Amino acid sequence: MINRYVAAAVVSFAGLVVLATCAGSENQVDGEGAGGTNAGGGTAEDCDPGDEQDCECTLGCGTQACLEDGSGWDECDCGQGNICGDCICEGDSEENCHSCIEDCGPCDPCDIAPSCSNAMIPPADPSHVPELDIAKMDLLSPEQIHQRLAEQLAQQTDAMRVIAAALDSEPQRDEHQLVTMLREVFAKHPEATKKVRAGLAAAGMDSPAAYRQKYAVLPGEDGQVEAKDGEFPGGTMECGSPRLRVGIHKVHVHNAQDTFIYGSDDEIYCLIQAEAQNGAELRLTPLISSLEEGDEHVLSLESGVFWGQIEPTTPGSDIIVTYDCIESDDSGQYTSLLDAISDGATDIGDNGAPSGWIFTTVGAVAGVVSAAMGGNGDDQIFNAQQHIPLDQQLALTCGGRWSIRRGGSDTFGSWDWELTVWAWGCAEFGVAESGACAEPPNTGGAGGTGGAGGAGGA
Repeated sequence: MINRYVAAAVVSFAGLVVLATCAGSENQVDGEGAGGTNAGGGTAEDCDPGDEQDCECTLGCGTQACLEDGSGWDECDCGQGNICGDCICEGDSEENCHSCIEDCGPCDPCDIAPSCSNAMIPPADPSHVPELDIAKMDLLSPEQIHQRLAEQLAQQTDAMRVIAAALDSEPQRDEHQLVTMLREVFAKHPEATKKVRAGLAAAGMDSPAAYRQKYAVLPGEDGQVEAKDGEFPGGTMECGSPRLRVGIHKVHVHNAQDTFIYGSDDEIYCLIQAEAQNGAELRLTPLISSLEEGDEHVLSLESGVFWGQIEPTTPGSDIIVTYDCIESDDSGQYTSLLDAISDGATDIGDNGAPSGWIFTTVGAVAGVVSAAMGGNGDDQIFNAQQHIPLDQQLALTCGGRWSIRRGGSDTFGSWDWELTVWAWGCAEFGVAESGACAEPPNTGGAGGTGGAGGAGGA
């Protein structure tokens, strides 16, 4: 960023000196024009037709061509701005140290972020980012879950329209293939679908067919998070944009209460949705069960990454992450239904990775289905939401970790479990080795917030 302004200032000052010198000279050469003077002594100088030479402009430099008869040089062509080779570095998206070294000079090396040549694997020991820790996930009551669904019903979201159409047993001509696929999945999972219907009914969808008739399916992009201005959002001119992978690394049981969360019949999984300007992704973690006090369950990259599932990805804005962890006596109903949705989405080309979704509509459908099932009986959803700020993302490419905890106590004792999240990646023009950046991550800024107040991600 410094060199482009210095270069522009030096060139501008040099141009003013030249202009002042020419204006004050008693031997000013003929042939001035287009804001410049010819180099080499004037139009009377012989030259070869077709030749060009540099010439000086009021600001910067230009070129002039030899006249057709070879009798001298034509007027100096100073161009019309943002031209590489005019001796002026504009320092914008079209002319900078990447696109025009001739004017701007080479960029300073980006040694504060890793290269993207080997960014799929995280560093061995990411730095702790305490500002992103969430001390407590909140337990959502069935009433809160139903309220969350009711808000989406009122907003007539794409996901609600698709689900209502799929729950309507009567197919319609030319209906969207996502609706057809989802109806087939529901038909193959009657017990889980019964929970979905009950959850949506409690939220206000008494008749899926009536809702479908009132709000037709209009598949498309959901609302996007507003991006901040800039050619390299979240990055620098030297480094370019940050590209991230973020995922659940492990589950750690600090204190187990067998009769509640980690009993022999209880299972838990998490549905994690990440939204940013450049897209939305969703991850369904594997079932986690029968962990005892002090145990850890480490997730593979394939099953834990919820942003950048295919490769390190530029968010383009803050990343909004919603964590919904579901505890149930039979979580297998959840995962079998959601896995079927994932498989169906893959078949119609609207899916990104195994047990994950990258396209917005399918991801939102999965979130609504999960929430609708979770509003029944003894099933419970623990919820938290956080922002990963845009201005922290470049530092996170070097590797960062934080935790999300849930604990409690009752007459049977106390319990405490923790999710550890890892983030890493690269920058577009990064040159550092993974985990060996020039400076440690600078993680100042807003952190995470837990609870139902941030429940907008289902």
